[in-house]
Order: sequence, then C-alpha cells, then structure tokens
Amino acid sequence: MVNDETKVDLPYDSELIIYDKMKILALHLHHVIEYASMRGISRQELISLLAKPPANFLDETETISKEDFYAVIDTIANQLKEEELGIRLGNFLNLGALGLIYQISLQATTTEEALYYLQMYLNATLPFVNIQTSIDADWVSIILNIDNKQLEANRIILENILTVIAREVALMTTKEVSIIKTSPFFTKNYPDDWKASTHYSVNFTPTILKATLQDKSRLHLDVLIPEYLKLIEGLKTETGFANKVRIASLHLAKPELPDLASVADAFHLTSRTFQRRLLAENTTFRQITDDLRKQISNLLIRHNRFSITDISYVLGYSEPAAFIHSFKKWFGEAPDRMRQKAFS
Repeated sequence: MVNDETKVDLPYDSELIIYDKMKILALHLHHVIEYASMRGISRQELISLLAKPPANFLDETETISKEDFYAVIDTIANQLKEEELGIRLGNFLNLGALGLIYQISLQATTTEEALYYLQMYLNATLPFVNIQTSIDADWVSIILNIDNKQLEANRIILENILTVIAREVALMTTKEVSIIKTSPFFTKNYPDDWKASTHYSVNFTPTILKATLQDKSRLHLDVLIPEYLKLIEGLKTETGFANKVRIASLHLAKPELPDLASVADAFHLTSRTFQRRLLAENTTFRQITDDLRKQISNLLIRHNRFSITDISYVLGYSEPAAFIHSFKKWFGEAPDRMRQKAFS
C-alpha cells in the first residue's frame, strides 16, 4: 500500500508529514526493538513478525502497519511479563524523544504551543492513539486512549507515551513544575509520580516556557543527540552485560547520564543484582559512567558551541571545577588547552 502523505502547515514555518491513518512511523518500533534486544529478546525474531519490514527503521518516511506494531508489542509483553514495561520503555526512549524536544523548544513559547506540536506529532506518527488536552489557570491535562480492546498492549503503549511526554515537559519547563502521570493499572510498584485513575494522563502546573527554553538551548541538543547516537552505534558490536549497560545509560541520558538505580530498573534488576552482574565482568557502574563521561567530553570539547560549564552540566558534575579535575586525569591537560589544540 502506498502512503497517502499530505503536509500540514504549522506555525513558524515548521512542517510535519501526515501519514496514512493506518500507518505508524517505523522509528517508534525501532526504539521498542532496541530495548527488547537489550533485554535479551532476539531482534531477528521480532522483525520476522512484520509482514513488510521497513528498509530502514530510522528513515522518517518509513511506516509500518498497526497489526505489525501490535504483534511486536504483544511478543515482548509475553516474554518479559512486567507490569511496568511501558514505563521502562518510556524511560529508554527518552533519548529519541530529545530530538523532538529540541525542535519544539526552538518554536514553542507557551504551553499551548507545545501541546499543539505534541498533538500534531502523535496524530501523524501514532494515529491510532487519541489525545485530548485541557488547560486552565491551575492545571494542564493530556489524556490518551486507544479505541481497540488489546488491553495489555495498550497499557504498554500508553504508559510508554505518558513517560516520554512527562520527560519532555520536565525538560521544557522548570524543576519546580509538578508532573503527575495516571493509569488505570497503577500499582504500589509504580514510581512516586504515578497515581491511580480511570484514564491515562499526564498532568502538570502551567508555566511559560520561553525563558526556560532559552536557557536549555545552550545545550545544543542538535549536536549532542547525534554524538550520543554515534556512541551507541559504536558499542553495538559487543554483547556483554556491561556493554548493554553502557548503551542503556546513553539511552536514559536526559542529557546528563542516569544514576545506578535508574539503569538497574531499565533491566528490571535490583541494584544489588545489577552490581553483581557487572562485577562478574570485572567492572563497576562507576567505572562505566566514568568511561562514558570521558568519551562524551572528548566529543563535546571539539564543538565550540559547548562551553566548559555546558559540558560539565551534561556530564552531571555539580560544578565546572569537578569536571576540569576529571578531564585533566583523563587526558593529562585542561579542557581549554585541548580545545585550543583541536582548532589550531
């Protein structure tokens, strides 16, 4: 079936392709398969479920059928059997979402605008998901639902999307903004920012985005995201658990690297079991994080758009002095000196 593509004019000269309403952007499934592969499910097995696999999952014009999408979700759900699978998927997909966040951040200056872009994106790339938004003086609500009755798969899909949206909101606003997610399947094992409800939703206090976005723009996510993705691709040749931890850490970056508990949860492991598995491969989470910080700093120091303060923030240091100390330990010289050599 040939895609029926039209274009919708968006404000500020932005464009978004609208696909056939029965088709889903293949990139969404790519991220799901990446996570399943990290959890030990065969990539080939999942792709074999597709009636017509896309030639390139990363091509933003490639689509798949809803039936193929659900076949993969159902298979992963049956193999992993985890209540919080959608939430873990949403956390893992955060890196992919950052690309969209950056594009929104260049344009949106109010909550209303950001929600408009979000709704257009979901309508275009996940057309079977229904979205309703409401804004008043005290609260913003984004409510999602799916009309069909595939309850377990829908739970995974919707909780995944809610997790990604909440992360987008957190990045686009201030830390003081309260964000609550709700689900009809809520249990006491859910993270603290989830509550029980009859519907799936993200709710947060309204805020003006412009000042925050201008501050976030210094992170230059258009540079940072491709660098992270290149690191991920370079790591995929190794198969050990420690290497999967490196890949997961980059996926969970926001943009600073995640802590041990967050990465352990991505594998549905306790922190103690997680650390034991790393020790069995003669490494620790601290060593892995330190190595990733070294690699990322070596990449970002070659981009003049990042100040030393920016890089220290991205790497999760509390202050630039701590980053400079680590940099000297890694490379034997100060970051400013190394940057001068790179551009001389």
